[in-house]
Amino acid sequence: MSLRTPAVLAALILLTACGERPVPIARPFAWPLEQTPLATRGGTTTAAALTMAPSPSVAWSALQAAAPGIARDRAAIRAMAGEFRTCFDFQETIGHHPGYLLSAPYHSFATERVFIIEDTAERIVLQHQLVMRFAGSPEVAVIKHWRQAWTWQDGDLLRYRGFATWEHELMPAARVTGCWTQTVSGVGDEPRYATVGRWRHEGTLSEWESDRTWRPLPRREVSVRKDYQALDGSHRITITPDGWVLWQDNRKLTLSAAGTPGPQGWLASEIGLERYQRISGFDWQPGEDAWKSEAPLWEQVRAAWT
Repeated sequence: MSLRTPAVLAALILLTACGERPVPIARPFAWPLEQTPLATRGGTTTAAALTMAPSPSVAWSALQAAAPGIARDRAAIRAMAGEFRTCFDFQETIGHHPGYLLSAPYHSFATERVFIIEDTAERIVLQHQLVMRFAGSPEVAVIKHWRQAWTWQDGDLLRYRGFATWEHELMPAARVTGCWTQTVSGVGDEPRYATVGRWRHEGTLSEWESDRTWRPLPRREVSVRKDYQALDGSHRITITPDGWVLWQDNRKLTLSAAGTPGPQGWLASEIGLERYQRISGFDWQPGEDAWKSEAPLWEQVRAAWT
């Protein structure tokens, strides 16, 4: 039996209900020292049992064998495709105003399929999709998730300006030479942010770091926080033998009605860690079937946004 709901609503509900039950934190980074201990926000259900895939992966081996330069960059981007157990961990670390109380950490799990929907010499597009099974239940939840498009030396970036407003920013050619632009779209293929950075390959380390950009509030925050209007963030992607890791450095920014930083400025800082670990033996067929039927619709939606 397949559980199908509108993508945006489902992502809001199910992304926070696809992993283990919240438990009191064990004071990571000694959080909180003076505040009343809080349980983490996030998943409230238990995922079905999973089997981890052999490591290192075929994608990792292909990355190590790739020629230096753009070929290795492309291999790193392609290494983000696959079938994963994903964990989401976000934690406020600094309050920037007297008396500010750090928000409860957020923690959740998902089973996520990442697949390539476009692959040319200078552009690769990865589509994320949640296919979730729960312990003791025959139901399957299939949710279209976010999308990331990578383009080589692309200086036309769609920058977020606050309050559901974006503007094109043209960067000098010298700034994007040798760089990849990552454009991230939401579950409804609405724009989120675009950012530019350079892949770095040293030995077995392959990582990409973004520039700092404004981003809309994420789904984990938009329904519970009304005290800030944008994330001022950067992130780093690291390819690992068994998958990849997305590390975020965010500041929660208050904006005036004009879309400029408000009198309060930054409210708090947070760190985020999203870990993608390859799994095997999981039945992804409901997700594959859903994408086959929905792909033409989402192609029209993407065209409407461009």
